Amino acid sequence: MSIKELIKKVIGYSNVKMDSNYYRELGAVIGDNVKFNSGYPIDMNFPWLITIGNNVTLASNVRLLAHDASTALVEDVHTKLGIVKIGDNVFIVADSVVLCNVRIGDNVVIGANSVVTHDIPSNSVYAGNPAKYICSFDEFSKKHKNNQISHPIFRKYRWYDWPNASAEEKEQMRKELEDKFGYL
Repeated sequence: MSIKELIKKVIGYSNVKMDSNYYRELGAVIGDNVKFNSGYPIDMNFPWLITIGNNVTLASNVRLLAHDASTALVEDVHTKLGIVKIGDNVFIVADSVVLCNVRIGDNVVIGANSVVTHDIPSNSVYAGNPAKYICSFDEFSKKHKNNQISHPIFRKYRWYDWPNASAEEKEQMRKELEDKFGYL
């Protein structure tokens, strides 16, 4: 039994990074190959209003909110609720927020620090606050495939194993990225 499993067994989930199974138990609909890169991305007040498709990554500090309590400041208005639905093959980059009543289609990238206030169509890239159209997913794919011809690719380790690389390997990466970006 791993340390994480032991902690979950002894104290429950309260102090452990939440995973897909935990959110499913609370009513969220979550597909296959979904990655949460930090804990608590799903609105814990209304997890059953959130659906996440297959092959989705929520990077660090992403939040999916199914409610908006700011409406409580308006006399005789209650908290706003809405479904959040994320399609298949979606990557939501770090520190982004998806607000209630938003649907994100398939094959979508949401850029870092974005605030998604409205529906996002399939096959697109959006970024900003509020999130705005940047390009199609096909344009995004073509750009990065072409960039790999002239930019370094670091394949020795998976992204999460690079912190364990040797000092020499890290320095070599730093040198290769001095004047341009690269890929893992």
